[in-house]
Amino acid sequence: MIYARIWRLIDGFLFLLAALLFFLGVFFAPVVVKKEVGLLLRYPLWIWGLIKRHIDLDAPFFRLWALIFSLNSFSLFCNLVSGFCIILPPLFAFLLGIHIAIISLKELGKLRIVFLVLNPVSLFELPAAWISLSLGMRFGWDLYLSKYSNVLSLFERNLMGYLLVVLPLLAIAGFIEVSLIKASGKGKIVDWGFDREKGGGQNNPSYDKL
Repeated sequence: MIYARIWRLIDGFLFLLAALLFFLGVFFAPVVVKKEVGLLLRYPLWIWGLIKRHIDLDAPFFRLWALIFSLNSFSLFCNLVSGFCIILPPLFAFLLGIHIAIISLKELGKLRIVFLVLNPVSLFELPAAWISLSLGMRFGWDLYLSKYSNVLSLFERNLMGYLLVVLPLLAIAGFIEVSLIKASGKGKIVDWGFDREKGGGQNNPSYDKL
């Protein structure tokens, strides 16, 4: 019964809008890379570099799962909180698509849309991201309509959607991701449709300046 009420909090239109903005970002990313737009390139490549340097893929299963789950949970919680500024959730949806596609281009030298959205991890992570963004949009719109009254109650209502829908999806995605890491062998991780350690696009001259 509680989940039926929670699912009603997820606005289907806003969910689809978040997905649309994400894919617009994905298709815009090659232009960013080709034009070497440093403002949009630095953040995703910096974050990706930190992940590759500091995540120990040989850590025990549940320790690695907890780390990945924590990082993803914090990231998607920021999507919800961004609703305090009504324009941020749509912007974050667009930027998420750009960032994910930039990393794919950097690692592989090409954009593999099918693998980006249909690999076992992203089948759970992407809907979780879009739901968190839709909750942020809903929260921001409700705040605007209420002229920023009842902030706490509005936030709590959307927070329940995050806790009861987004977090379980991330937990499943993390379990699948760590299972794939362990099954792939040392130094390999499958996420967003590419191998984090192979760095397929790093020897491509087009990316020497990234």
